[in-house]
Amino acid sequence: MSLLKRFHTTAAALFLAAASLGAAHAEPIGDGGKIRMMASPYGSQSFIPFVIQKFELDKKYGFELERITFADSKASSAALQTGSAEIAIQDWNGLALMRNAGIDVIGIAPFITYVTTIVVPADSEIEGIPDLKGKKFGIFSHTSTDWIFVEAAASKKYGIKLSKEAELQEGAPTLLRGALEQGQIDATLMFSSISPEMVAGGKFKEIFTIRDVTEELGLPLAPYLIISSTERYAKEKPENLKAFVAAYKEVFDILMTDDSVWQEQGANMKLSPGALVVYRDQMRRDLLKSFEPDTAETLRKTFAILKETAGSQPLGMEELPETMLTLEFQ
Repeated sequence: MSLLKRFHTTAAALFLAAASLGAAHAEPIGDGGKIRMMASPYGSQSFIPFVIQKFELDKKYGFELERITFADSKASSAALQTGSAEIAIQDWNGLALMRNAGIDVIGIAPFITYVTTIVVPADSEIEGIPDLKGKKFGIFSHTSTDWIFVEAAASKKYGIKLSKEAELQEGAPTLLRGALEQGQIDATLMFSSISPEMVAGGKFKEIFTIRDVTEELGLPLAPYLIISSTERYAKEKPENLKAFVAAYKEVFDILMTDDSVWQEQGANMKLSPGALVVYRDQMRRDLLKSFEPDTAETLRKTFAILKETAGSQPLGMEELPETMLTLEFQ
């Protein structure tokens, strides 16, 4: 090899190494401190801290993740408000209520869209919303957004007032499951963490999800659950939030491709193998990686439909706050 050719080869290698080093440094890196995340130990929320810690993504992105478990969503919101945690997962309605109350929470990344399912016995002839007319239908609450979505679609698409033309039974998911098993109701809303086991057993089937209902209403895909922090922390530690969101995006990629992660955490959740497959496939359909430029506008359209259907009282507000989300950390 000539001296000139060797020089060009060496220079090219050095250039590629420098480019690679530059790309590595371009990754968001936190300040090495602790990020406390409120997360349920079971259900969809559990997968974010599980995957981050399993693959040591916090170390990769320059922070130390501390998972704080909680009993209810109020505890999670309170932890953000008091500074006892830096990250929590909230539904957009709850986030909006906190913003309207003067609390500086802000959505930094999406997590998942609407995953609640509608479950019926396997031999049921109910196939869609119109078939719920005249039936006994289980709902979590008259003020839950899941139910209001169904009511809105029934009214707007089929001219049916389900609140008057169906027999509604309110209850917790476990109670509604029991009522369906005993034949006391014909169909029910059900948590996505419970319905897979019901379906896998062969006695029940899912006929549609709340995501399907939003699509029927003409709404673009949007998050229901949102990864949130506070504007206060965002100003103090922007590098940490960028690092956390980068880690979350890698969590998303892993969950979309690595079946072993689902098997391991599914065992922790005590899901049977059949239920795990149903749950995994549902989640992969509904997980979201990044906010879209029109996400905030979609949430406003969603709120308008819900308010038109049920009024402002069930939603707890007359209008959404001016700002709910930021794309700064994506």
